[in-house]
Amino acid sequence: MSFSEFRRSEEFQAIKEEADAAADLQFFLDNTESSEVSAIADEEYGYDYSPEDTTSSTNNSVNNKDKTETKTNTPYRNPLRKIAGGRVLQYPIDLDTDLQDYFEVQIFKYRPAGNLPGISGGNQGYGAAFGDGGYLSQSNRRGNRQNFRLQDLQSTIQLPMPPSLKDMNSVDFAGGTMSGLAAAMFGPTVQAFLGKRNSANFDGTGEEVTSFRQKAKNFLGSMVGTAGDMAKALGTAVANKGFRRVTTLNAIAQAVAALGVNIDVDQAITRTSGAVRNPNLELLFKGPALRSFSFNIRLTPRSPEESKRVRMIIRALKQHSAAKKNPQIFSGAATGDLNDNFLLGTPDVFKLRYIKARTQKDIKGLNKFKTCALNSIAVDYTGEIGRFAAYEEDSQPVTTIISLSFTELTPIYDQDYAEFTNDDDVGL
Repeated sequence: MSFSEFRRSEEFQAIKEEADAAADLQFFLDNTESSEVSAIADEEYGYDYSPEDTTSSTNNSVNNKDKTETKTNTPYRNPLRKIAGGRVLQYPIDLDTDLQDYFEVQIFKYRPAGNLPGISGGNQGYGAAFGDGGYLSQSNRRGNRQNFRLQDLQSTIQLPMPPSLKDMNSVDFAGGTMSGLAAAMFGPTVQAFLGKRNSANFDGTGEEVTSFRQKAKNFLGSMVGTAGDMAKALGTAVANKGFRRVTTLNAIAQAVAALGVNIDVDQAITRTSGAVRNPNLELLFKGPALRSFSFNIRLTPRSPEESKRVRMIIRALKQHSAAKKNPQIFSGAATGDLNDNFLLGTPDVFKLRYIKARTQKDIKGLNKFKTCALNSIAVDYTGEIGRFAAYEEDSQPVTTIISLSFTELTPIYDQDYAEFTNDDDVGL
């Protein structure tokens, strides 16, 4: 019997149907959850398949009545499950962390401070209770830095070291100006505020603080020495010929302004003489700044398994950087008072690390991170060529480039470097 005749025979058709059925079954198993996994998932979603008591129609009517008349508060359940069950997502799948340094991104739920910062103490770092957002006194400095404002691990992503590793520590400075007269008159008051002279009048009881304006009047009236210094400074300014002449010009300009003509006295002086009043310009510290980090990660899967891993990594980064609906921040009697659309929850936060192979410790020669938020994630599915190219089996893009932008939750302070006892560690 030839092969073509065999293909037309009933025996071949029976074998083909059996093979097709086996293939369909395998496809079903690969793309559906088992009953146990499905039950666990349904339980996470809040579904309840426990059978109801149907022994009599009377019981049914009573149960239905109770359901309609009684409103029960069911506990909130997160509708999203952890990607890959919360297991470590490595790319490439054969990444050997014992031989190769790697970049680790861990995703956690955000842990809010729970309280506002006060005058005598803040809610960042040491000096505040853990329940108020501070550091945990039982933990060391490294543990407190890495676990600040986070809880409940959601996912772990391990990748090869990305290209172009950079950091930039910065603080905010800006130029400030002050006229000589203002500095001379207010200088004694600031000296008293700093405790250098006549500072007793700054320290009052709570009753005196009820009205800060009245307190300022009482302060100036009671501080004989400071008021005398201010009067002396004003007298010195009045005795200055240049000050008297400029004051006269300002008075004339104000009188002319009543006629609808505006005159800039400083500009007039500059145009005429080429000189300007000394602004006493100085670069002054304004405050700390938050650090930002950008990464470009190139993913080129080599197998269907790696393609699946790439998709899960992208899904985890996107899902956990999204704002949360129904944040469930209320407790006690306030639970359920507001509907789900009133407030939004903070997205999950990220712990970033450059890890040395074998030792699994932070790399001394690279910067360390505080807890970060993922500001943006951009995914280029066409790679460097700018045209879509995909594998035939699952249409997975040949090259995917992920651009991530992180920002730390808190600034860098000098005491943060106390964690690094070795001088040869670059620190934060």
